[in-house]
Amino acid sequence: MAITTSYSVMNGVIVLLVTIMVSAYLFMTRKFNYWKNRGVFEVKPLPFFGNIMDMVFLKQSGGFLMRDLYNRAKTESYIGFYMFDKPCLLIRDRRIIQDILIKDFNYFCNHYCNSDPKDSLGCSNLLLMRNPTWKIVRTKLTPIFSSGKLKKMFELLMECTINLDRYCDSLGLNDKEKAVNVKDLIGNLTTDMIGSTAYGLNIDSINNPQCAFRKSGKAIFHLDIYRSIELFIIFYYPSLSRLFGTRFFSEKSNTFLRKTFWNTINRRMESGEKRGDLIDILIDFKREYANRNLENFELDGDGLVAQASIFFSAGFETSSSTVSFTLYEIAVQPKIQDKLRKEIFDAFKENDGKITYEMVLSLKYLHMVISETLRKYPTLTILDRETVQSYKITDTDLVIEKGTPIFISLLGLHYDPEYFPDPEKYDPERFNEENIHKIAKGTYMPFGTGPRKCIGYRLGFLQTKLSLVKILSQYEVTSCEKTMIPMVIDTKSIVTTPVSGEIWLNLRKIIIIKMAIITSYWIMNSIMIAIITTVVAAYLFMTRKFNYWKKRGVFEIKPSPFMGNFADCIMQKRSPGFIMKNLYNQANNQPYVGFYIFDKPCLLIRDPEILKNILVKDFNYFSNRYSSTSKQDSLGSSSILLLKNPAWKMVRNKLTPIFTSGKLKKMFEVLMKTVANLDSYLNKMELDGKGKVMDLKDLCGNLTTDMTGNNIYGLDIDSINNPKCEFREKGKAIFELSTFRGLEFLMIFFYPAMSRYINLNLFGKESSVFLRKIFWDTINHRIKSGQNRGDLIDILIDFRKKYNNQDLEDFNVNGDDLVAQAAIFFTGGFETSSSAMSFSLYELAMQPKLQDKLRKEINDAIDENGGKLTYDMVLSLPYLDMVIFETLRMYPILTVLDRETVEPYKMPNSDLILEKDTPVFISVLGMSYDPQYFPNPDKYDPERFSEENIHKIRPYVYLPFGEGPRKCIGSRLGLLQTKLGIIQILSKYEVTPCKDTPTVMVIDPKSQMSMPLNGKIYLNVRKLNTNVK
Repeated sequence: MAITTSYSVMNGVIVLLVTIMVSAYLFMTRKFNYWKNRGVFEVKPLPFFGNIMDMVFLKQSGGFLMRDLYNRAKTESYIGFYMFDKPCLLIRDRRIIQDILIKDFNYFCNHYCNSDPKDSLGCSNLLLMRNPTWKIVRTKLTPIFSSGKLKKMFELLMECTINLDRYCDSLGLNDKEKAVNVKDLIGNLTTDMIGSTAYGLNIDSINNPQCAFRKSGKAIFHLDIYRSIELFIIFYYPSLSRLFGTRFFSEKSNTFLRKTFWNTINRRMESGEKRGDLIDILIDFKREYANRNLENFELDGDGLVAQASIFFSAGFETSSSTVSFTLYEIAVQPKIQDKLRKEIFDAFKENDGKITYEMVLSLKYLHMVISETLRKYPTLTILDRETVQSYKITDTDLVIEKGTPIFISLLGLHYDPEYFPDPEKYDPERFNEENIHKIAKGTYMPFGTGPRKCIGYRLGFLQTKLSLVKILSQYEVTSCEKTMIPMVIDTKSIVTTPVSGEIWLNLRKIIIIKMAIITSYWIMNSIMIAIITTVVAAYLFMTRKFNYWKKRGVFEIKPSPFMGNFADCIMQKRSPGFIMKNLYNQANNQPYVGFYIFDKPCLLIRDPEILKNILVKDFNYFSNRYSSTSKQDSLGSSSILLLKNPAWKMVRNKLTPIFTSGKLKKMFEVLMKTVANLDSYLNKMELDGKGKVMDLKDLCGNLTTDMTGNNIYGLDIDSINNPKCEFREKGKAIFELSTFRGLEFLMIFFYPAMSRYINLNLFGKESSVFLRKIFWDTINHRIKSGQNRGDLIDILIDFRKKYNNQDLEDFNVNGDDLVAQAAIFFTGGFETSSSAMSFSLYELAMQPKLQDKLRKEINDAIDENGGKLTYDMVLSLPYLDMVIFETLRMYPILTVLDRETVEPYKMPNSDLILEKDTPVFISVLGMSYDPQYFPNPDKYDPERFSEENIHKIRPYVYLPFGEGPRKCIGSRLGLLQTKLGIIQILSKYEVTPCKDTPTVMVIDPKSQMSMPLNGKIYLNVRKLNTNVK
């Protein structure tokens, strides 16, 4: 009985299984013959799989399967086939293709591919988005790729190629060839390019291939089994997307792309920076449609993120594939490579050796080569559409039902010998002027065609062309042992990519290019030969030290002939502080970085521990500043700022007592008298009601001129009420930002060797004459009167008496050496304090909540102190300290610290020995804006310096006054002046932005210090406790 029962159960199970299988078979084959019944040629499908079994088992990619279908019906206009049980139509006839993609686009305005509706980054991107939202977004994004915008982007692309140059140089390809995975190298380059043009980010994945941006981009196209199946569902059977919860980008990539996008958006909106790139377009789009309901599109969610994400992922992959396949083909066909290189060289000759936007676009053979690459290796091998309403194919009885998937095989068309004879051959001549018109319309579409043509194809072409120009103008590419011949395409990938994901080629440096360009211009006469000889000799002389740091194992930034790494600074496009900041950022994770000022090897220190050694522990090796002026400039060279040891140490020790707490307390009384002038001036301005617009930079400069002049010279200047007085005018002249003064300061601080040949002057000639006269008049008056104020003048009188009969090396107590100390204290004292004060007021005006908080602290302290300002009260305001500290972080007056090795110095824990007289620099801006030390560094946030947070700041990364024995001697007086000025203004007045206030502060590129462009900061100043009328 048991046996019988067991047999019955087994029978029942078998019957059930057979029933399920038969039912499944009938269900999955119910639509077979769909096309046959409509008179359409169809390829016989297999049960359950339709015609895509090889795709399902990852034996064949979708592109090659569609190509096989295309080739099986050479006389047919279209072919019916099945994906599982889904009837699909592959179009072969080029006229019908043009109807679908262009003429009757309204019937086929959507792609068939789609992702899970919960995949907001996938569904909302421009590739997968549905009409009509697609049309709105497409129209809004189209202006990014206008000729004008592309021309601006070209400059950003050129900056990215600098990293390529630096990396290739590091491979040592001058005298030997080396195998390089160009697929990965070009992927790094195009990642940098699209990251810069789409996100405005300096990624440098060429030199940092493991950076998050590059890894995230790779992850999108990482083809493990799961991702292959996921992308298969999205592109070929999207009805399963909801069931399987597909993601167009991987989950990790989604997280990274969201974070990067919103960080960039928020930073751009806060700073007000305009680059005219994708981010700016999306910000405008967000604002324009903020109150409108767009179907399936979130302006504050992933809708915007999705556009940046698809631009990034598509932008780097398409261009990198095209460049690397092109390099592969011309490596195995060197004649094509030689012809292309000749065209590039000829263009260089006609363009004076420069790469420009117009030059790149003018290269016809390059365009032919790339066009042929895109024929053989189209990045997307198929085009897909879906009928949004029933459609009757022209001149036939066939009606395509709504929702029918339509496919076009680009591989099939591109390899059809009817359109491209001998299609397996790589032949750029197909696209020459004589042949290109023979290519039938609707047969060559590497970027698609019609309204849904790839929106970024012009940028893709530009990236591809520039990359090839940069590589082929300097390197020869040849096949190597690892080169795959013939090329085998990955069967699992939805894009055209090598089976191994790699393309290995040999690279070798071409040495003769520049001389060939120069030689072609020679005019054989004695004058021209002399000029060329001089230029060549100068070139060789000015580049003789290049590779100085590289030979010593130090990471260095590739210099330009004649100017080193300081070209932008010399041309006054960027200030030295920002040049150093850029060098600092380019050497991430390096303790120091080598660079060149003209031909001079210099070292920029990044590591805080090494900074500590240089500034403090090993100070005896670095006791002198590198900066210097000519010997004829006795005021400049003798000032404590530029004075060399041992004279510096003697003067420093003598002057230090001026700034003791006791002396500062006495000076405070003098400062209060000066503040009274500010009070009376502001009262006269009638700032009740709405207030008035004032230049706070000038007002604070007048105030600190009076403060410093009184404390240093004992003079009641009152430039607040007399801004045209001689004292104020001469002080301004010192920092006048003319082209000449900009270059003079540049030589003094960054190339002082020129002082032997040019009479450089730290204070300017007119100001020097004035400062001498004021000093000696004050000295003589003080000696005659016997007055003793305990200030700098008294200290210098005592110093003169003590050392009058002694021989002091490089120091004359009866000449300009004494004048110099008063001069540097005056100029340094008024400019540093006025800048800190005015920048603080600017930031407080931009962030009124911070201003209110500080004013409350000030007024509470004044109330507690009986309405009086005292020295102790001013020093007791912690939030005021925090505000000024944050101002000095964002706007350090001196953006660079400099030292010079006075004897050879071995770097701790390394084999590097710095030779005597090596210039050593510290980027105060770089440290202050390093997110490793100051998170979100572009944000003005005094809370960094709160009692809770200040101990978290690593020693030797915050250096607004320097550090060690050569730290600014007057820093305490400078802070006291700044605090008192801010208290006096904010306790009685409110500062707010006006129409002339910049939303983002722009620093003057000609200035050695942090100074606003045009030297002005306009704010509205309104008296408190008055009604606004």
